[in-house]
Amino acid sequence: MKSVIAIDYLKKITNLLVCVLLLSSFGCTSRSAPSKQASEANISSQACLDNLDLEGLEHALKHCNKVVQQHQNNPEPLNDRSLIYTLMGQTNLACQDVSKALALLKTQGQAADQMVLHELNARQSSCKQRLNMAGNG
Repeated sequence: MKSVIAIDYLKKITNLLVCVLLLSSFGCTSRSAPSKQASEANISSQACLDNLDLEGLEHALKHCNKVVQQHQNNPEPLNDRSLIYTLMGQTNLACQDVSKALALLKTQGQAADQMVLHELNARQSSCKQRLNMAGNG
């Protein structure tokens, strides 16, 4: 019975965290507002969540995969894709992207975007909590 309650509690916390992160990413125009519509050949590293439609997450994921591919050394697209994976219920893939993005941020040192670092740390905490709950259930 305790494991059912713990899993339900974890789901509620994860959903709340996702909502907060989603709202904060839309509210920060300095990070996410593109200045021009990016062409297919030159996609902005911040384009993953452009025109995000919660009813079309598969399409959003395909678009974001292109962004991640074009910006392999940038943690932002991985951070954004982890949100899409979370919304799709694919938390293992989301957590993998968080780990990859944090590793990329570490290589940037002082030049790392502090907002992205904050978002990734919050997502990593959620991933760790999910793993701990799964191990204790």
